[in-house]
Amino acid sequence: MKKKILIVSTKDPFTKGGDSILIDSLAQELSKYFETEKIYIPFSTSPELIEEQIEGIRKLKFNYGDIAITSRPLSYAIKHHNKIVWFMHHIRYLYDLWDSEINPYKKEKNKLNELRKKVMEYDNKFLRECKKVFSISENVKKRLKKYNNIDSEVLYPPVTNFEKFKNEGYEDYFFFPSRIAINKRQHIAVEALKYTKKDYKLILAGQIDEKYFNRKIKPLLKDPEINRKVEILGYIPEEKKIELYSRCLAVLFTPFDEDYGYITIESFYSSKMVIATTDSGGPLEFIKDGYNGIITNPDPVSIAKTMDWIFENKHKAIEMGNNSKQYILTKSLSWTEVISKLVPPNFFEKFINQIKNIMVSRERD
Repeated sequence: MKKKILIVSTKDPFTKGGDSILIDSLAQELSKYFETEKIYIPFSTSPELIEEQIEGIRKLKFNYGDIAITSRPLSYAIKHHNKIVWFMHHIRYLYDLWDSEINPYKKEKNKLNELRKKVMEYDNKFLRECKKVFSISENVKKRLKKYNNIDSEVLYPPVTNFEKFKNEGYEDYFFFPSRIAINKRQHIAVEALKYTKKDYKLILAGQIDEKYFNRKIKPLLKDPEINRKVEILGYIPEEKKIELYSRCLAVLFTPFDEDYGYITIESFYSSKMVIATTDSGGPLEFIKDGYNGIITNPDPVSIAKTMDWIFENKHKAIEMGNNSKQYILTKSLSWTEVISKLVPPNFFEKFINQIKNIMVSRERD
């Protein structure tokens, strides 16, 4: 009889991002070997809703399933006898973004002090109930240790269907595929076009946060030179994203202290180098400056100079792109690794070797 695994995560309705990709991919992979049920709990990070939502989640007692894998905040508040967390991130404006300029509630910090304290207490309590704590990156691991004094094991999320990513050449555009939001900082990439001296395009693709777009990007588009050089596609299907990766000169990714960043990994599978910034966080765990990407300062002028240099030295873009593919193939980013660690060996021991053998064979093919 197959063992039963629950995957429980919160989700901000109508928002598409890396968190949904992770959960959907995990469910897809686990269902090949176990009876798997994926449950999304609606959850908004708006300050006025957080406490009531956490109280509601805490009332959810799951008496079914041999194991419950939780992830996004605060899915790990559920009650289950065998609860594990693959931790994505905190409610960041109450944690590491508290004193940051990109905190969306920076003007309301005095009002939110009590909420911040309560959420930290909730996290401290509920995360310690978990039998095992994994984090999606070294960056997230450090935050857990810093703010909650909780140790975790890094378990990088693999890219599902990585074999679909390809390289079909190097055309005259830089590609920035990510949800268009304040923490991704597309505005500094767009503003960089004002200082570029070469003729190429920047293509942005991702679900658009209208408030951020109207405040930070729309005013920049009034500049004719910027408007001519940027193309904003909004949300695109996976097939279109893979196509744009395959033909770009390089990938531009300038987030602030990113948790992990699928974009870096997808770029590397596409044999494309990545331009990131010194404060980009998660991507810097994979980018080696001058080898498979360039790490520059997080300002428009520095980014413009870097883009111009890559455009003038396309042979370096190609060389670093080739290096990126070779590099990512040496990393242990596989569902074999994920499943063999998330599923406790002492609980599913007789399944582990079967899973490893099957998945290693599949990945070789």
